[in-house]
Amino acid sequence: MPEGDSLVRLSHRLRPIMLDQIIKRSDFRVPQLATTDLSGWLVVDIRTDAKYLSITVAADANITDDSQHLVIVSHLGMDGAWHIDTRPSYRTRCILEFDEHTVVGNSLAKLEMFPPEEARQYLAFLGPDLLDEDWNDRAKSDQLLAQSIQNMRLAPDQPIGTALLDQRLVSGIGNIYRCEVLLLARINPHCLVSELSDEQLTGLVLLARDLMVINVPPRAPERARRRTVDVRPEEQAPFGVRVTTQIEQARAQTDRRQARNDPNYWVYGRERQECLRCGGPVRLEKLGPSADKERDLYWCPNCQRG
Repeated sequence: MPEGDSLVRLSHRLRPIMLDQIIKRSDFRVPQLATTDLSGWLVVDIRTDAKYLSITVAADANITDDSQHLVIVSHLGMDGAWHIDTRPSYRTRCILEFDEHTVVGNSLAKLEMFPPEEARQYLAFLGPDLLDEDWNDRAKSDQLLAQSIQNMRLAPDQPIGTALLDQRLVSGIGNIYRCEVLLLARINPHCLVSELSDEQLTGLVLLARDLMVINVPPRAPERARRRTVDVRPEEQAPFGVRVTTQIEQARAQTDRRQARNDPNYWVYGRERQECLRCGGPVRLEKLGPSADKERDLYWCPNCQRG
């Protein structure tokens, strides 16, 4: 399942192709939308809400109210993707054709269409999105952070390793960031939410956001590899680590051009290698709120004792 930063990168790729463009032909290959024809409709907005992509279209460019707008809402799931100028296949669920480009949605886990208010209600279950631009406003960010902690407290008996993936509590975090932020915080993923202080929960949310922000434009090129290892020690920061600044990253990027096999993650995917932080063995197990929602959990029993 994608991380929230994957959707933000996707939206950056799609906007120059689709925004303010008229759809010449649409083809929805899901039963509930099979008869829908958006030919002549204008794409007026592309946005992300955690792991959902919303494409807003208008029947007439001169209509600004919601009465003639529709929102195409998609979720990539485990294998879904939106491609530009690729040939449709048996996995294709949506085709949007424009004058110069064609956008194809393959293997989409969810593909729905709503009037704007219904789309907002459909996504209302999501907790604060860690990549929402409102985090850049101090007053709004304080509210989002308080809401995140309040939501976490509603799940006291959840292990923190599953709570971070619960999109109803805080949204956008995927399996990679779940594993990496807990490693950096030195927190055992099996600790219950009730066993963690507000300070620890606040630190986890802020650290996860900082790690995600450096992996989306403008902080990172759209095609750059995701990385979580660009941190430095700082005593006053949550858990004693601070995500590096853009200038520090640029300097490190120059140094990395000469490095081979440069690791991107501290613990994720390293079950056959050592923990990048302590050199100890990495444990791989399944963890989820139920058997059908278990995800691979990578963690270091040496670093994450607390």
